[in-house]
Amino acid sequence: MKTTASSNSVAYGEPGIFRGHFSFADPRLSGYMWPLCEIRGDRDGPRLCISAGVHVNEVAAIEAAVRLQKLFDPRKIQGSVSIIPLVNQPALYKYSEYVCPLDGKNINFSFPGDPNGSFSEILCDAIMNEWCVGADCYVDMHGGDLRENVSKFTIFQHTDDPVLDERARRMAMCFDAELVVGLPVAHISKPGRPPTGFASKNRLAIMSEAGANGLVDEASVQFHVDGVLNVARALGILDTPSTEFQRARVPCDDYIWVACPTDGEFYSEVEPGDRIHKDQRLGTICDLFGETVAEIAAPETGFLLWRITHPSIPNGSPVLAIAVEERAASQRQGDIRTQQSQTTIRPWHGTNVRFKPELLQKKGNTDENHNDYSITHRGFVACCPVGTRQG
Repeated sequence: MKTTASSNSVAYGEPGIFRGHFSFADPRLSGYMWPLCEIRGDRDGPRLCISAGVHVNEVAAIEAAVRLQKLFDPRKIQGSVSIIPLVNQPALYKYSEYVCPLDGKNINFSFPGDPNGSFSEILCDAIMNEWCVGADCYVDMHGGDLRENVSKFTIFQHTDDPVLDERARRMAMCFDAELVVGLPVAHISKPGRPPTGFASKNRLAIMSEAGANGLVDEASVQFHVDGVLNVARALGILDTPSTEFQRARVPCDDYIWVACPTDGEFYSEVEPGDRIHKDQRLGTICDLFGETVAEIAAPETGFLLWRITHPSIPNGSPVLAIAVEERAASQRQGDIRTQQSQTTIRPWHGTNVRFKPELLQKKGNTDENHNDYSITHRGFVACCPVGTRQG
């Protein structure tokens, strides 16, 4: 990394606060400089890397990254905290949803990257192997692009290593989340999110998600800020008391995407954080005459992670996602659930539904990635492959 310090900065690598920009070593990334704030204590210790702006419209996370720069005092921390507030530099001021405009790829699903790949893949490789070298944990903050509403949740990656799994779960539980999602081990076999890419190399990364519709809302910003500070405390960088938890932090072990069965206008009957039941109607798809053409049903019992808020959705595009509660957690008796998790369930009312004939022929098929999709009498359910949704 080649760094350029601002006038109010210590030299990079020295105790204190570095403010400035840096470039990665790979010449194919040389056209861009990344903003960097790194706070280094007088005492050696753990290293925490924090980023936002992989998706440039997820502005609550970006604002959290800006605020966090002022919340670590180098005189009071042990180790170092390194913050990149905006990763997707080619998308800055272009407001691209989800993708890097240079190669059309979603950086969020390109980890661990490829040094011989496209821009996004090279960038992910550089993040892991240049900026995050020696990091005890990497936290990538997300949530609430232009057309989506996201529950407050965190993601970590399950592996075959129980020690790494426990560390990852512990870091994910540092956030005052409604849901804590552990991705299935099978995700590691393909490029994916930072928790997946890092876990494939026996390293630790987690993600936080909160926000809606490309807006800076205080509750989402504070969710990210408090969670990252708690991670720093868990690592031993800070020795201050953790913030109190108000939400349920329900452990989940699957992340299911549901696709829109046909072009149309989506009318949701659930909101992020709602508890939902298998086969429950989650919403309807109508045409521009207001006629219902399909209904969307829940493929599993769980919680709504996010949904698309713009009603016009094309056939096959992800419309919402569900987190499936861990079996052991769902069978526990007497669990305390906060108001966010005790949402009234809207029953499915057996209205007449009309489907396009071509959709009815898809029952029981699988796609090229062996993901099941089918039509039922209550609607279309698609478990989309990882990376289909751009968020």
